[in-house]
Amino acid sequence: MLKGVFMRKKVLIIEDEQNLANIIGKSLGNEGFEIKIVTQGDLALDEFYSFSPALVLLDINLPKKNGWDICKEIRQYSKTPIIIMTARDTELDEIHGLELGADDYVTKPISTKVIILKIKKLLKMEDNSFFYLDKLSFDYNTFKIMVEDNEIVLSKRETLLLEYFFRNQDIILSRETLLNEVWGFEFSGEERAVDTLVTRLRKKMGVYGEHIKSIRGVGYVFSKN
Repeated sequence: MLKGVFMRKKVLIIEDEQNLANIIGKSLGNEGFEIKIVTQGDLALDEFYSFSPALVLLDINLPKKNGWDICKEIRQYSKTPIIIMTARDTELDEIHGLELGADDYVTKPISTKVIILKIKKLLKMEDNSFFYLDKLSFDYNTFKIMVEDNEIVLSKRETLLLEYFFRNQDIILSRETLLNEVWGFEFSGEERAVDTLVTRLRKKMGVYGEHIKSIRGVGYVFSKN
């Protein structure tokens, strides 16, 4: 099973209770998330910018820098979802956290099942786990592509490209866009690399590869039609 190998959602856990952070981290890891744990408030922002998480779990009572300040500073520069998890359970504290820009506020003791559901909801993962095209299915959690009962084995790059097509169907994508999204901004090769990868992907997908259409002089578009 390929769970979490490609483009795993990253969650930054900013929590000074190491045991609690480890428990939450393990549960999230089992769900396919990539985890980073920070136990000191003064290190949180550096880790946030270097790790680039999809979501932040944030405690308030942290050593060296409190969670209020961290939440405020993150929100000044980013719309990354933030869930505050804290022992501070007064209504005023919850209002303050939400006013600072937190997306949710959870009080301890914390249920890992509830946290996972809240994370998936904020990341809009709950209803979008699969992509279907006739007899073809693609699991966004395991990155496995199946045609009926047969798995199509793809390379990492082919999988990234296919997922990007699925998530952006009916949108004309330039070769430059595909290079940036699939290879990364640091890629310095030729745009023709996109054409080579698309050709391989089409071949492996058989009749379904016909849904990846060439747009002359621009790039490609994926359409179910």
